[in-house]
Amino acid sequence: MPMVYRSVATTGAAACVGPGLNTYSHVHIDDVTRLFTLALAGGRAGGLYHAVAGETPNRWIAERVAADLGVEARSLTPGEAAGVWGEFGALVMAASSRIRAVDSRRELGWHPERTHMLTMIGKARLRALSA
Repeated sequence: MPMVYRSVATTGAAACVGPGLNTYSHVHIDDVTRLFTLALAGGRAGGLYHAVAGETPNRWIAERVAADLGVEARSLTPGEAAGVWGEFGALVMAASSRIRAVDSRRELGWHPERTHMLTMIGKARLRALSA
């Protein structure tokens, strides 16, 4: 989400790459903290516990940021994206990275409380990135 807000400062629009269907798993830091606490208290030695609250396509983020700031949402080509976010940032914004928190839920009873990242849209610290 911060990268989409930053794209407004560079392009004047809330940007995504291509059709914006790429998706990353996300989680709020408060839910991560609770998972760490549960893992330290009752996790198995060598256990691998993922923290995932949900997934949101980048296009949805760009559209909501655009609405928040009163700008357009815009699709960038990979080359344009590299100019906005750098080569690695463009790759991150164009790819999907999806995981599940099966062991965290099953073994530790962890369930995220903040499951929808779009509720962060409009936060002052994010809006500041668009200036």
